[in-house]
Amino acid sequence: MRLLVLLALAWVAAPVSAQSGPLHDQEVTWRSYNGDRPRAVRVRVFASGDERRPHTVVVDDRAANGRAPVTDEAPYVAETIGRELGFNPVEAAFVFRFTAASFAEEGSDSGKAVLVKATFRRTSSGSLGSPSWRVLTPEALEDLTDRQMR
Repeated sequence: MRLLVLLALAWVAAPVSAQSGPLHDQEVTWRSYNGDRPRAVRVRVFASGDERRPHTVVVDDRAANGRAPVTDEAPYVAETIGRELGFNPVEAAFVFRFTAASFAEEGSDSGKAVLVKATFRRTSSGSLGSPSWRVLTPEALEDLTDRQMR
């Protein structure tokens, strides 16, 4: 019995790994600055080991969004995601993920992807400033999320 109690305590006290799944996996929508129609992305939020940026947000663009990529509105999108999911976007690394499904409705969301990481700072007015961009490898994304994105 004592062994069962110790095992149960060890299991409860063990840190939760990102392998247990994303903290959030949902669609986020907004009205674009560039037009009347709503835009949408799939958003997955993962816990990160980085104290300065404890969240990694993977944003999948969709072909239905039209010709302009979601990165055209990156600060607005990041602010919207942070507000909807309850965290400060400057405390997250955003990875914008583009697959065949980002460009053609019948395209696949698996396979090769273009991965672009964005981080933000607040301006003196309190709004999000322009992002700092960096192209990522699939291995770098795996390190950020503790999982393979296929």
